[in-house]
Formats: sequence, C-alpha cells, structure tokens
Amino acid sequence: MEYLTDTKRHLICLPYSINNLHKMAKELDINRCWFHSTHYDIPKRRIDEIKSKCRYVSSKDIVRIIRS
Repeated sequence: MEYLTDTKRHLICLPYSINNLHKMAKELDINRCWFHSTHYDIPKRRIDEIKSKCRYVSSKDIVRIIRS
C-alpha cells in the first residue's frame, strides 16, 4: 500500500478504498477520530513521522483519487 499526503495534512492510500484507509490508519497507528469520511488527517504531533512515510501529491490529486 502506498501512502499519499498533501501540504494540508490530508492522508489517503493507493489503492484507494475506505477499507484500505482504515487498514492504513491501523498500520500507521492513527486513531479513528482522525477519519473524515473520505480521508484521514495526520495528527499534528506526528506530522514529521507520518509524512516521512508518504509521497507528496497536490490537494487536487487527493480529490481526484477520492472521486475516481
């Protein structure tokens, strides 16, 4: 699974699905409270740690992936 983030702390994964989002969160030890129906937010206190495991994409790319 590949993790993707943008500069606004939105976090998704590829392949994209809600089930995969929850699997990703479990792998990264992110609580469900950070889930926002189509993506997770990266907890502020763990930004550097989690972003180091992600590929950066634009916010437009995040939206495009979610909608496809």
